This record gives sequence, C-alpha cells and structure tokens, in this order.
Amino acid sequence: MINKGNRVKSQPIIIQNNKVKQLERVPLNQKLFSEGWIQKLIHENPNILPINDIESVFSPAFAIGREVSTPVGPIDNLFISREGYLTLVETKLWRNPEARREVVGQILDYAKELNKWSFNDLDSCVKSFNQRHNNNSNGLIETVQKDFEFEEEEKQIFIDNISKNLARGRFLLLIVGDGIRESVEDMIDYLSQSPQIHFTLALIELQVYKLSTDSDSLIVIPQLITRTREIIRAIVKIEGNKPADYKITVQADPGETGSNSGNHERPLTITEDDFYDQLEKNTDIKNVNIAKQLIKDSKYLGLDIKWNAGSFSLKLSDPKGSGENITIHNVDRRGQFYMGYGERQYLKLQLPLEIPYKYVEDTSQLLPGIKPSPIKPTSWDKYSSLNDLINVYPQFMKRLADFIDVIRNYETEKI
Repeated sequence: MINKGNRVKSQPIIIQNNKVKQLERVPLNQKLFSEGWIQKLIHENPNILPINDIESVFSPAFAIGREVSTPVGPIDNLFISREGYLTLVETKLWRNPEARREVVGQILDYAKELNKWSFNDLDSCVKSFNQRHNNNSNGLIETVQKDFEFEEEEKQIFIDNISKNLARGRFLLLIVGDGIRESVEDMIDYLSQSPQIHFTLALIELQVYKLSTDSDSLIVIPQLITRTREIIRAIVKIEGNKPADYKITVQADPGETGSNSGNHERPLTITEDDFYDQLEKNTDIKNVNIAKQLIKDSKYLGLDIKWNAGSFSLKLSDPKGSGENITIHNVDRRGQFYMGYGERQYLKLQLPLEIPYKYVEDTSQLLPGIKPSPIKPTSWDKYSSLNDLINVYPQFMKRLADFIDVIRNYETEKI
C-alpha cells in the first residue's frame, strides 16, 4: 500500500521583534546547492530526516558512509540504527527528467546489491569510508560505539541483527530531494503491484528557504511526501517442466491473514513483523498470538498503538481532543507486560488520580505476584508477562474497557 502525503501549499513566516516576514523559497532552477550539499547536510544531521515517522526500528539513524561503492553505482548516504537496520538514501535535484524516471529503479538496485552483502562486507565499507574521510581505520562497531555504548553481549546481538537484515533485505529506502514532483510519487505505485517483501520506501522533500536576502543562512523543512507502509509476504509458485512452459503465479502468504474471521487483515510493517519475530524467539507462539489479540481488541476499544523499536504501547487519546494521550500499557519483545508511566499525563489532562489508582489496584489482583507500586500508585510494583495475561485475558480486557469508559465519561461530564 502507498500512503501519499497531503501537500499544503503554504509559505513559512518568521517573526522578529513582533514583525512578520515571509521567507523566500529558493527556486528549484537556481543552482545554489547541489546533490553533494544535500548529502553532506543529512550525513552530518541525520535527525533532519523524519525516519521515526516512517519506521521506528530505523531510528535514530547514525551516518556510516557517503558515496558507498557498489557494482551498480555509489549509494549517496548510508545510515544504521541501534537495532541494526540500514537506511539507504538517494539524493536528487529534479532538473533532469531522466532522473525523475530512473531514481526509484536506481535505489532498488542498490538495495538488491546490499542484499548480497555480509556483515564483513559492510564492515569493510565503513573502514574504507573512515580511511578516506576520517583519517582512521575504524570498522562499524568502533564507529558507532561512542554513540550506542554497547555492552559486549549487545555487540553480538547488533552484528547478528545486521547480518539478518542484510540477508532478508530489510532496508529503509529514502529518495530525498529539493522538490519532489507528483510524477515521481506516481512512479512508485507499481511497488504495490509486485511482491516487494521486506523494504520500505519513502520520498522526502527538503524545502529550502533563504532566511533573508542579505544572509547566507537557510531554513530547511523536511516533508514526508510518500511511503510504502507494509511488508507483503508472498508465495511465488512456478509450474512447468521447461522454461517455455513455465507458469508463474504470486499469491499472498495465508499466514499473514486472519484465518478465523475470513477477513484479510492488513499486512505488517517491518517494525511490527520484527517485533513478532523477536517475541516468538524470546518466548513462544502463544505470546505472539496474545499480543496480536491484545492489539486487535485494544483498537476496538479505541486505543492507539504506538510502535517502538522493541515494544509497543497502548495509548488513549484525550477525549477533549487536545492531542495529548495517556500511555496505559506497554509490551516488549521479551513478553513483558507492564503499566505506562502516566501520572504526569493524568495530571496534565486534569484527571483525578483516583481513577488510575483504582484501575491499577483491580488489575494487579488479576495478575499473579503483582501489586500497586508504593512509590507510584499509577503503576504496578513490577512487570507482569503476556503468559500471565493469557490466563485472565477476558477479565482483564473487561476491566480495561471499563477504565476507558470512566475516563471518557468523566471528560464528557466536565465538558
């Protein structure tokens, strides 16, 4: 599936000394900056890219290379996250019509090449980059160590994750330019018509404005234009005895759709899919199933699901529409199930703390070994587990539904 950003044609303004001044957009046909300028900008400032809004496991991103050599051409920018996920960036200025037609195929070719790499190949690539630009021969671990602060055991997990993601092609592909055209957005539609298994692709426009006519300062506004959202698992079936007679069909993996209801559930994002993989590895398939059921039922109750790199949160939006929310529960990839740390959120929304206190007390009685925290009564005294939740699931979800109703009814009465 493709999600296209809603374009809003507006111009940023700056207020200085109570005076309003519109900023001047740098025309796309002026050669005030180059693709090299964009590469340098995002290499030195990875947080300018809205990666967390696309797939959380790729964020925060750490720059590990520019102009990374591959047999099909150099990758403009290469980033890695603490979880071992790679982001590939192709920068483009949209002056050349051929660039608009070829850019998507180009970045897909880079992904295919990296799909053939091992950890050692990536490590050698980082060493080569450091030798050319940083006057050292540090490999990948040494390069990211100062930012990630790995323990010895975490280093091996990091290496294993990188190896897995390279082999499975789990990449974030970003096309970053100074003026994304509608025709380029349309070009990626064909991705949803073929079984693109593991990568996510997004288009990011960097809108560039001059701060003033007599200043060299620029303001850069990143805007997420388009992205593919789901992993599409597929089965490719080949029938026939010789190439001339081959019949090839592609169908969705039935393991990714609901088998009980008969309705197709939406495919997973990389973040979700990897969470379930890791949860099953750390626990068992029963925990995966209860986590999926918890998400499904929580959505039915009107909760929002917030995906993090190694966990997800169940959040309740402020019924008054302020945009604030309450984190009610969290589940991590080890199968731990626990309360959100929401006392400040309750106070901010002017909710009586007696409401969450009562919920914590009631739910702690359902779960073995759990008590309200004597320090923070809006939380349990320790983590519970999905295993323990399985045994009391109907009762627990009924209490959760009642808790949500109390909050909503309280807010309605106040209004």
